[in-house]
Amino acid sequence: MKKILIITISIALLASCRQQDIEFLLDENAPQQTMRNATIMHTDSGRVQMITWGEEIWNFDDEHETQEFPSNVRATFFDDEGHITSIITADEGTNWQAKQLMNLRGNVVIQDLRDGSRTYTESLFWDQDKAEIYSDVPVLRVFEDGTRQYGTSFRADDQMQRWDVRNSSFEFILN
Repeated sequence: MKKILIITISIALLASCRQQDIEFLLDENAPQQTMRNATIMHTDSGRVQMITWGEEIWNFDDEHETQEFPSNVRATFFDDEGHITSIITADEGTNWQAKQLMNLRGNVVIQDLRDGSRTYTESLFWDQDKAEIYSDVPVLRVFEDGTRQYGTSFRADDQMQRWDVRNSSFEFILN
């Protein structure tokens, strides 16, 4: 009797789903959890360090504890006093939680609120174990005074205080 009830409920639930929903549910590679318009708060000792927002977030139960951000992702970073220090936005991203590594892709913009600079690139990695961010594709930094720095790649500490921009050139605004 119990099996018949479970089967009947399962059939009713599947019948109410659209075909694409059913195919997604039956896909063994589908995420274990899907969130829409979701915010994840990262804290240490009760202090907010970062808030990650995604238009959609997919959590996978794999060896790397992968989180996919298939469209529109934003990471907001805070200092020890709770002030926002920087905001990073991108079209999409992947966070491998077990590896402490995040990759943001497509129209990546780093807005540093401390010095007013903006950095533009197409791919950005954040290695939390090494406390560094880096990109192996072209980068443009625009400083508050309008100065532009171009480079083929960069590495910086994750506080974005020390930068190493490779093959860099500058464009200055003269008044």
